[in-house]
Amino acid sequence: MKYYKFGDKTGRYIGRTEKYDIYTSTITGIGKDEDDHEERTQGEIYFNYGPSAGGLRESVNFRLLTPGESIRDVIINSGFKRRNVKITGDSISDAMLKVERINGFHSASHSIAYALAVEDALNVENGDLNDARIVEIELERIRSNIDVIKGLCESAGFAVPEKQLLLLREEVARIISSAFGHRYYFSVNGINSIDGDFSRISLSSIEKQFRSIYNGLLSSKIFLDRLQENGILLNPVSSGPAARAANFRYDARLDSESLIYGKYSTVMETSGDTFSRFLVRAEEIFESINIIESYDIKKSYRKHRMELNGTGEGTARIESPAGDLFYYVNINEGRLIDIQMCSPSYLNMRNFRYGLKSGNIFTDFFFVWESFGIWISELEVGFQ
Repeated sequence: MKYYKFGDKTGRYIGRTEKYDIYTSTITGIGKDEDDHEERTQGEIYFNYGPSAGGLRESVNFRLLTPGESIRDVIINSGFKRRNVKITGDSISDAMLKVERINGFHSASHSIAYALAVEDALNVENGDLNDARIVEIELERIRSNIDVIKGLCESAGFAVPEKQLLLLREEVARIISSAFGHRYYFSVNGINSIDGDFSRISLSSIEKQFRSIYNGLLSSKIFLDRLQENGILLNPVSSGPAARAANFRYDARLDSESLIYGKYSTVMETSGDTFSRFLVRAEEIFESINIIESYDIKKSYRKHRMELNGTGEGTARIESPAGDLFYYVNINEGRLIDIQMCSPSYLNMRNFRYGLKSGNIFTDFFFVWESFGIWISELEVGFQ
């Protein structure tokens, strides 16, 4: 493994797989999970919300500790979405079919991170695909951030911008489909291979439309009041937009060698509230467009199947739309004998809880939830 080693804790903590705690340069054994909950006092109740309820696209249960309106704590049960995926013993290419479906909305991130880990394990040179993979992930980031902002509009009852953002999300999905043959990047990425026509990517209309919607939201005092000082999270143990919204310059695009970015400006905010997370995601849409346009790839790639029968251990860490995404693979003669994945939803779920109990009430719940961009599908997956 080029970038990671087994050993003592080092670097910043990014989350947990089923076997390991993951830091930016080290894999180490699982430590103690310190999620302590508040004790219920007289006059307080647990209010159940979920696992199937309006406003939740995935199955998850929240038990909100409350004396009536304020939220003092929350117990989260995401196990309703638990999936155990049989993957050990699979060939490298067969495993890819399962990895890219862990979270279809972030399929490019998962498939590319997995491919990079395999290439690290088998010493496969991949430099000629570096820029193209970055373009894929940044295009996925645009769609994902639009989706999160759409959720904030829905929570505020802002139906017009919500529907505008739904249409814009669809237009980005159609650009992805036109360039790669599938709106969720299925069967696009392989080991040292991509199947896509990058000349079909044009984002000038997307940028113009989003700028108009964004400016409209920034001019709405009602909308901003729902986000400001809501769900404050200033925890250094955080990842992705949530970390950068709290003035922590955490970004795998800056400190991971799995994908090498060129000129890139990190979007930062300081307040750590839902409004800051909204601003980071909105401004990152424009930055992602700048990144894509800076590479100016006007060519087609066609996938070529590689016969991979090697042996080795490999890792990769990339910046998915929600934060650090990590993969570890152990391969023996072309077949997986172990695979571990660390999703940004691990830290984001914990930080959602801390943000929610920072002086919020029931009507704040959905704004805080949407702002973290959590996917239960990638949080509750186990490899067997």
